[in-house]
Amino acid sequence: MKRTRTISCLILALLAYFSVSAQTVPAELDATLKATLETMRTQLNAKSLSAAMQFSDGAIWAHANGVSSEVPLKNVTPDHTYLIGSVTKTLTSACILQLADEGLLNLDDSLHQWLDTFPFIEPNITIRQLMQHTSGIHDVLATPGQQDSLLADISRIWTAEELIDAFIQPADFQPGTAWGYSNTNYFLLGMIIKKATNNDFYTELRNRFYQPLGLSSFSIPAFEPSSGLPVAHVWMNLTADNILDDGHFFYSNWLSLNSTAGAAGGYYSTPTDCTKWMRTYMRGDLLSAEMMANAKTTVFAAGSQGGLYGLGLMKNSFLGFEAYGHGGDLAYHASSWYFPEKDLSITVFTNDSNADSWDLLPVVRELLRDCDDFEQITAVKPSLDGIGAAINVFPNPFDDQLSVNIQLANPAATVEMRLSNAIGQTVKTMQFENLPSGETTLKMHDLEQTAPGFYSLAVSVNGVEGRAIKLVK
Repeated sequence: MKRTRTISCLILALLAYFSVSAQTVPAELDATLKATLETMRTQLNAKSLSAAMQFSDGAIWAHANGVSSEVPLKNVTPDHTYLIGSVTKTLTSACILQLADEGLLNLDDSLHQWLDTFPFIEPNITIRQLMQHTSGIHDVLATPGQQDSLLADISRIWTAEELIDAFIQPADFQPGTAWGYSNTNYFLLGMIIKKATNNDFYTELRNRFYQPLGLSSFSIPAFEPSSGLPVAHVWMNLTADNILDDGHFFYSNWLSLNSTAGAAGGYYSTPTDCTKWMRTYMRGDLLSAEMMANAKTTVFAAGSQGGLYGLGLMKNSFLGFEAYGHGGDLAYHASSWYFPEKDLSITVFTNDSNADSWDLLPVVRELLRDCDDFEQITAVKPSLDGIGAAINVFPNPFDDQLSVNIQLANPAATVEMRLSNAIGQTVKTMQFENLPSGETTLKMHDLEQTAPGFYSLAVSVNGVEGRAIKLVK
């Protein structure tokens, strides 16, 4: 067993090493993404937005806009950490699924096989039902008076057992008959992790994920030292006057809240580390194919983001692209998603309690739109349909000239290149005659005066036009 865990950690460390890519995000896309994030922050009137992406080549984009504090004025940076709330559930679930892969538990084990009984909690509820919120167990964080108890002693560290004993209520429905979001499910999963491993859940998460993957910003302050990175101050309505106040010094000392959030929502992270986590996890790098299939098997979940819920995962769609991820809300708000078709993860955080994770979904969507638009514009087409030629255009983005590398299957009497702007106006046309078969590089010169923007290049061989190539200047 120890040897298996050692090999697994080595593999994860290698994955983390090789995912640190020298690739960078093109300047044009970087500028577009920054502008979008800043525009969305203005639209939301949020104190700050901080976002990160990881692309299929491993490149990371990160940007933050807005304030952490006003007195003194400190703007947020990509290195600021935020509370990720229920995005934590993806981590707890991944740990449970690894334990199932290792044969230490089974997803269909019942609670009574692992834990002592609690009032109002059916002992035959399964681990799977806990993970997918079909257990019917009452959410103890929604029990009247629970918040007052946490405020009565903000320095108290609560255990999950204490929290459930103090605030459990009768079940909301019979296990397996409906879907209902309940943080209690994940408190119980954290307890099962400890029972199966002899380690607290936060120790297991650090040993299995944070250390091997180099995700050094993750921390849960009620139980372990903070990462040492700056924390974006949370803005809350502390005095009931509908004006947001800098709540950092109160909130950062509210250990009773952080400890009760625990395995359901207690972690802080930078957007960069969170988006690396989501992509690494959802690519299937950490689990067997069988366990990933279990994780992605959803039930109807009215009220969740996307309306479908797997094992600690929401399933959603943005611009027609399937996504898996989670939102998080606990004064701070978080939204983190992975898009399998693009092998792309997008994560957005805010420190503004007036917003919520639902408000961040349009931000995710618009950042995805920027990436998709840029991909469509700059895609190099390996061939032009119907004209017997293979073609490559560079550079893209272009400046004062374009080079068109064309490989003809047969000699061509005429080859015409036509550059058009975004509204279809022809900017420049060039024609070449009597080209031999084989590879030839053609030049389109004198493009200095063309305005920055999107263009298309159409290439015709012997009067037959192929598919236009999208370009950007």
